Amino acid sequence: MVKYREILRLHAMGVSIRNIAFSCRCSTATVRAVTGRAKAAGIEWPLPEEMGDRAIREVIYPPKSKADPDKAPIDHDHVDAEMSRPGVTMMLLWSEYCESAVSQGRSPYMYSAFCERHRKWAMSRKTAMRIAHKPAEQMQVDYVGDTMEVVDMDTGEVLKVYVFAACLPFSGKLYAKGSYDMREESWVDAHVSAFSFFGGTTPILVPDNLKQGVVKHTVDELVINEQYRRMAEYYGCAVVPGRPRRPRDKAAVEMGVRVIEQQAIAPLRNRVFTSLDALNAALLDNVARINARPFQKREGSRDEIFLRQEKALLVPLPGKPYEMIARKAATVNFNYHVAFDGGWYSVPFSYVRREVEVCATKSAVWVVCDGERIAMHKRLHGPKGSYSTNPDHMPDAHRDFSEWNGDRFRRWAKEIGPACADAIEAILSSRAVEQQSYRSCRAVMALADKHGRQELERACAKALSYSPRPSYKTIKSIIAKSAELSGEDPDAGAYLRGSDYYATLDSKGDIR
Repeated sequence: MVKYREILRLHAMGVSIRNIAFSCRCSTATVRAVTGRAKAAGIEWPLPEEMGDRAIREVIYPPKSKADPDKAPIDHDHVDAEMSRPGVTMMLLWSEYCESAVSQGRSPYMYSAFCERHRKWAMSRKTAMRIAHKPAEQMQVDYVGDTMEVVDMDTGEVLKVYVFAACLPFSGKLYAKGSYDMREESWVDAHVSAFSFFGGTTPILVPDNLKQGVVKHTVDELVINEQYRRMAEYYGCAVVPGRPRRPRDKAAVEMGVRVIEQQAIAPLRNRVFTSLDALNAALLDNVARINARPFQKREGSRDEIFLRQEKALLVPLPGKPYEMIARKAATVNFNYHVAFDGGWYSVPFSYVRREVEVCATKSAVWVVCDGERIAMHKRLHGPKGSYSTNPDHMPDAHRDFSEWNGDRFRRWAKEIGPACADAIEAILSSRAVEQQSYRSCRAVMALADKHGRQELERACAKALSYSPRPSYKTIKSIIAKSAELSGEDPDAGAYLRGSDYYATLDSKGDIR
């Protein structure tokens, strides 16, 4: 039998007629006939998996059907239009067809013949056998392959942005949102934003098998990510992921991703964004243009079809958006801050070294100790290492917390040498709140313990020759490079403090 499907696949890939004929073991005339008839019938690759060679042949070489004058004709256009409406089935349409046929004094086709004739009509007219989506039935989601960038104006760092895409298959209406990562928190937040954008939810969510949404998906078992399941449950959705390696299960968003890449992301490729909000605003502007643009092979636009046939059928949104709560155990640092997701948040200084739980939503972070909330902050979304410090959490000057303060670091640095003193002073003044720099100062102190005082002094002097405001990372890098060039074990030359040194320290660890 002629390999109709393979001929059409190779033809879509741009393979020459001669090479197609050689690959499919047929004549070039057959290849021309098949591709020509397929084009006339409107068949385009890709084809549905269930459409094999025999089905293709029936479409491009339809049998000459003998009209039965006694049977009532089927209005296939009407059947096709009605099947796109919610709750409509072929059985219902067949029943209505039978009533109409009897009222005209004609004999109706039996149900099986009714369905078969309409199937053949659909194949001959639509051929691609697109999945018939019902309005407001599902939302398909995925990440776009292309990434974008945001430039941090303070550090010059280029941050990668990943773009989430959502599509309502019936109308084709699209939504896109960028985030700095693809973790489950960003994944869930993007869904919440998409629901808000569309103004409602759908009963079914169709994601790809990303780990943020699906833990396990086999023939026998489906395990949904717990946070994703909670979000879907909050909005009354069922998560029905596409089958692995079955892109047609979410063909709408696959096509939407391509459109977003080409018509929303690509036009912004030369723009420099300095904030994620600015990037998302520009991205959404382009998506809005896509939604408003008329279809080429379909009447209306995505927006028009959505407003006319789909929006009213969406499930209403809950009273307030879903907020995912992330939790993490932490120990309060000596600078009375706790770390969470790359940011530092202050707590009252009396909780230093205590075990606490950090809880966070998209907009807020709070810290709990022994069941009591001890601190509340707006969540940081800037570069990693940012601080949120409540002045009320700072220690009073007369408190015993003075074990760690700027004066102690300055006294210690002067004992090392003038270059170290200048470097520590620069580090202490590099932050808006001095306490935020203590961690870096302690790290510099540790370099003296590991590599020796003289090596640290030389490294600080070299770092100051590069910049008047050297960082701990610069000093550490210089010491590491020096040890590497000397070919010595960095620990072999460590400065070991003897008993005489410790005799000079007071009870608080300061040099007398």
